Amino acid sequence: MPHPWTAGHLQRLAVLSAPRGADGAPTASLRVPALAATPSGGLLLIHDLRPRPDGEAWRSAGGALPDDLPNPNRLWLRRSTDGGATWGEPSPLDPDPAVLPGLTGISDPSLIVAPDGALHLLAAASSGAGLFGARSPRRRWNPGDPPEPGTMRLIHAVSHDEGATWRWRDATDAALPSEQWPDGAVLFPVSGHGIATPAGLVQPAVVALASREDGSRPLRSACLLSETGDSWRLGAPVPLVDGAAASLAGGTATSGTDEHAIAPAAQDGSLLVMSARDAAYSGTRLESTSADGGWTWSRPTAVPVLSDPGCNAGLAALPDGALLLSHASDPAARCAGRLSIGRPTTAGGPVWAPLVGLTGPGEPFGYSDLAVLPVPQGSAGGVASEPGPVRVVVAAEEPGADEGSTRLVILAIDLG
Repeated sequence: MPHPWTAGHLQRLAVLSAPRGADGAPTASLRVPALAATPSGGLLLIHDLRPRPDGEAWRSAGGALPDDLPNPNRLWLRRSTDGGATWGEPSPLDPDPAVLPGLTGISDPSLIVAPDGALHLLAAASSGAGLFGARSPRRRWNPGDPPEPGTMRLIHAVSHDEGATWRWRDATDAALPSEQWPDGAVLFPVSGHGIATPAGLVQPAVVALASREDGSRPLRSACLLSETGDSWRLGAPVPLVDGAAASLAGGTATSGTDEHAIAPAAQDGSLLVMSARDAAYSGTRLESTSADGGWTWSRPTAVPVLSDPGCNAGLAALPDGALLLSHASDPAARCAGRLSIGRPTTAGGPVWAPLVGLTGPGEPFGYSDLAVLPVPQGSAGGVASEPGPVRVVVAAEEPGADEGSTRLVILAIDLG
């Protein structure tokens, strides 16, 4: 029988804000959190530091939005050893320029914790071209090579000491022409986290297809797969659904899944589930499943109980196989944060229901990620049973909450 998870008291643990200028106003936004529980029991948070955009140059460079790449974004790393209650000072997490020269911005971090305890970081990087201005690569990368002109880069780093040091490389070879992607791909990893399965590592990704005559660039979802992290390949595109969406680059874009989160729908890893924002902004999330480790996916279906304005979300598994989704639940605006629970079924995908609100109905709630930790001794239940009580920690954007810039908030709730 599934465990009857119940939610305790919601705690607002911390607010993380951007640096301020001489006038006291924020000079940047903190965006797209990636949160992971480390093998030693701590928390690692990596997020974007996005300087305020300068003028309209992002349009001619093919940026999706003003503070997306090629904006000169950086990654910041923060660490907590007390379940998210306090956080150390941020430290810049910059690629090694001897290995990866010529990058002008890096964004959209995602973390994967491998079975051996290694931390894998994937991110997008630019040397001048944004998602809608870039082209697919045509040559393989070698260490020390400058970025191939006009391309977006897929960056991979691995740490064997819980984020103290990192080994960097370029993984854009995954976007070269292949049987699944004969024209190659312009891709970025979806921020948040990927997963480790018995077959290897799986990372959500979004691909911009070739420009149409009207200038639009349709988006497709897929997953990056790797046995060990040494090399990556891009799986098949998620099938389309009916409908049409406005492209950020103008014109009409293909609808279907956009940014998405994945988790095991079966504890043995034989089935994966994807929860995705709808590129057509239908007001609900889309769901798909994979029975081959993330290489191919079923045709997505709408999940009406998971209302969503078109926003990235966090997805994680509980010890009994139930799933948790942190998401903005207002169908028209990035607000009304909610934690929803998907209880496992024998039919495949989970059955979803609201579990607890994370913010008030009109309070801002943007991109989020979440991690599940054992409850610390002495709180919410004492000695753990099987499945024992857990603490869910959520890192979420608060769009516009800091004098027009975005900050991050850390929330926690115990489930028993």
